[in-house]
Amino acid sequence: MRCTNSHSEDWIENLYRKIDMTEPEQINFERIAEALDIRLLFTPASGFALKHSGIYNICLDSRKTRIEQWYDFAHEFCHIYRHEGDKKTMPATWTDYLEWQSNYFTYHFCIPTFMLRDINLSYIQTHAIENAAWLFKVSPSFAKKRLSIYYRKLTQHLFNQTREICAPPFCNE
Repeated sequence: MRCTNSHSEDWIENLYRKIDMTEPEQINFERIAEALDIRLLFTPASGFALKHSGIYNICLDSRKTRIEQWYDFAHEFCHIYRHEGDKKTMPATWTDYLEWQSNYFTYHFCIPTFMLRDINLSYIQTHAIENAAWLFKVSPSFAKKRLSIYYRKLTQHLFNQTREICAPPFCNE
């Protein structure tokens, strides 16, 4: 069974394929930054991203763990590649939406759908979570949330298919 990808999922898949990353063990934020000419900096401050003199820069907090830096990289990557503009001039509701969107993007970027589909996940939830966390180098809580998003989409797809099959024929009365 295959669900239709969202625009973000297609975009992420195309990007990973473009930089020749098609397996979970190939995912590495330094390698992504290098492939896309993003300057990566580590400082003891909160992460941020900016474009300066035509060069993308992502600054990550050097005090965080590698896994936390990976989440921050994905979040900031979304801002530089998917969002434009100065957040200081945007309405608060719009910046809140962009932050929500970047957080959601992080789950799909760290555990891409096209790679997730190719994994034989256990039917036992704890095993599936542990396997995804290990393969994609994320925390178990992150993997649990991402698998929840993935399974919700599969369930919705199944529900929609069942509804189409079981729907009464259209009648003109």
